[in-house]
Amino acid sequence: MTRVILKNGKEKKIRNFYPNVFKDEIQSMMGEAKTGDIVDVCKGDLTFVGRGYVTEGTSAFVRVLTTKEEPVDKKFILNKIKKAYDKRKHLEEETNCTRIFFSEGDGLPGLIIDKFDKYLSIQFRNSGIEKFRQEIINAVKKVVKPKGIYERSDVENRTHEGVEQKTGVIFGDIPERTIMEDNGLKYVIDIIDGQKTGFFLDQRDSRKFIRPYLSQNTRFLDVFSSSGGFSVAALKEGCKKVVAIDKNAHALKLCHENYELNEFDGDFETVEGDAFMLLKIMAERGDKYDVITLDPPSLIKKKIDVRRGRDFFYDLCDQSFKMLENDGILGIITCAYHISLQDLIEVTRMAASNNGKRLQVMGINYQPEDHPWILHVPETLYLKALWVRVLED
Repeated sequence: MTRVILKNGKEKKIRNFYPNVFKDEIQSMMGEAKTGDIVDVCKGDLTFVGRGYVTEGTSAFVRVLTTKEEPVDKKFILNKIKKAYDKRKHLEEETNCTRIFFSEGDGLPGLIIDKFDKYLSIQFRNSGIEKFRQEIINAVKKVVKPKGIYERSDVENRTHEGVEQKTGVIFGDIPERTIMEDNGLKYVIDIIDGQKTGFFLDQRDSRKFIRPYLSQNTRFLDVFSSSGGFSVAALKEGCKKVVAIDKNAHALKLCHENYELNEFDGDFETVEGDAFMLLKIMAERGDKYDVITLDPPSLIKKKIDVRRGRDFFYDLCDQSFKMLENDGILGIITCAYHISLQDLIEVTRMAASNNGKRLQVMGINYQPEDHPWILHVPETLYLKALWVRVLED
């Protein structure tokens, strides 16, 4: 087996369970390796440190899978998937849809699997994990026993790593729509054409958080609504008025399907367009709301772009505070790893000050437990939600 020899001291983070070996941390190699090959990671004296797969087209040359000298084979993959699936079984009391495998959080970097009732949506996010696709599919079929598996490997970084984007049925049949039941709410799921893998499962805790603060007097604005996760929660609580904004026409179509599925009869409106522009227009004409949620897509992909991301969030908060009534609530959410909770706090405070608003922090949410955050792997904490209330003077 090929050995990747680390520079002096670089073994410490691997022994502390961080999975990425970057190219500039490598002293030399004994043997040759191409994308997907299993290699041993060693100290300069050839002491074993870890074992993982190669991704040539990225700065993370090796993704460590284990710090034990054990075979990485179909049994290894089966055990990883079974352990991950077993950890989520208790969530079936709350929902029939969960993320059953979360990349580094479950020990196979690059693998995402979402379970939507009896069907799976699977994503091979990098070129290295692609090499294990058949072993993974076989393991998933054995452990989960789904009626169908659909591939959503339509992510940009695959192209950068020299593998084509892929979508399509891998196994069984995939219905045009399936239904998610989540803490008393129902959602239409479009596995094939929905955003990401079909639905944003990572907002479960945030949807649960805001519901006790809603009533029949609440005017609710759901910005970057996607298929209406927060809108459905608001309508379920009988909000006086609910407006969903998104630039994706198909997502807004799903919002209306969710409205009909739940047999709501409340005041519900969708608005298609650019959220930054629409918020400005709405603020200028004097629209008022009691609760606003801001849940933009991952606007920032690189650390170098954090300042631009902070500017985006400032603009969103600035316009939102112009529309929020006293005692109104704002939820500011980011799924961008490089935007920290402190970034959210600072831009929210500055935007509030610009509008003469005094804020009380109501709560902070992170991603739910089926998207595990590993303390040794900072990248596994990506979702942060800050909830604030506008206080009367």
